[in-house]
Amino acid sequence: MSAYTSRAALKEAIGQLSTDTTDNSKIDSIVFRASAIVDSWLDTVRPGYVGFAAGSNARSSVGSNTRYYDGTQEEWLFIDDASSVGTVSVDDTAVDATSFVKWPYNESPIRALVYKQPTTSLRGLTADVWSRGTRNVSVVGYFGIATVPDEVEAAAIALGILIWRRYERGEESPIDMNDPEVKAICSTYLSAWSLPFIGGA
Repeated sequence: MSAYTSRAALKEAIGQLSTDTTDNSKIDSIVFRASAIVDSWLDTVRPGYVGFAAGSNARSSVGSNTRYYDGTQEEWLFIDDASSVGTVSVDDTAVDATSFVKWPYNESPIRALVYKQPTTSLRGLTADVWSRGTRNVSVVGYFGIATVPDEVEAAAIALGILIWRRYERGEESPIDMNDPEVKAICSTYLSAWSLPFIGGA
C-alpha cells in the first residue's frame, strides 16, 4: 500500500501527541487510505501516472525498469512519468542520446522524448521521427518520482484529517473520489499534476 505521509505527520496534523499510541493502527490505516485516494485521483487526471517513491509506494511500476511504446511516426514520443531516461531503442536499434531531448526541459518528471530538429542526411535537412510500430520503442529509465512531492504529502495529510474527523464522528460511509470533500481537497492540492489526454504513451 502507498504511504505518502507518515504516522507522525498525521498525528501532528490532528493534534495527537506522538507519545499517545492508542490509535496508531487506525492512523496507519488512514495513511494508506488517504494515499490510495491520491493514487486513484492521479490515475484519473494524469495520463502516464506512475507514482512516487518506490519505498513508499505499493505500485510495483515505480523504479528502474524498461517500458515499451508504439512508434508514432512523429518527432514527439510521450512516455510515462520518468525521473530519468537512460537508453532508448527503436526496433532493437539503440538511438543516439544526442539526437533527442527530454521534455519538459526544466522540470521533472520527464513526459516526452523529442527528436532534435533539423537533422542532416544525404537528402539535406530532414526530420527524424519515432518509426511507426507496435511496441517497437523501448525506454530504460527510472519511472515515477523518486521522492514524494510536498503537495502530494499535503494532499495525503488533508485527506487523512478528513477521514479521521469522520471516524471520530462515527461516520463509516465510504470515502472515495466521488465524495465532494475529497474532490475539493484533490483539486486544490493536486491541480498542478493534472494533464489533458496525450497520445503515444
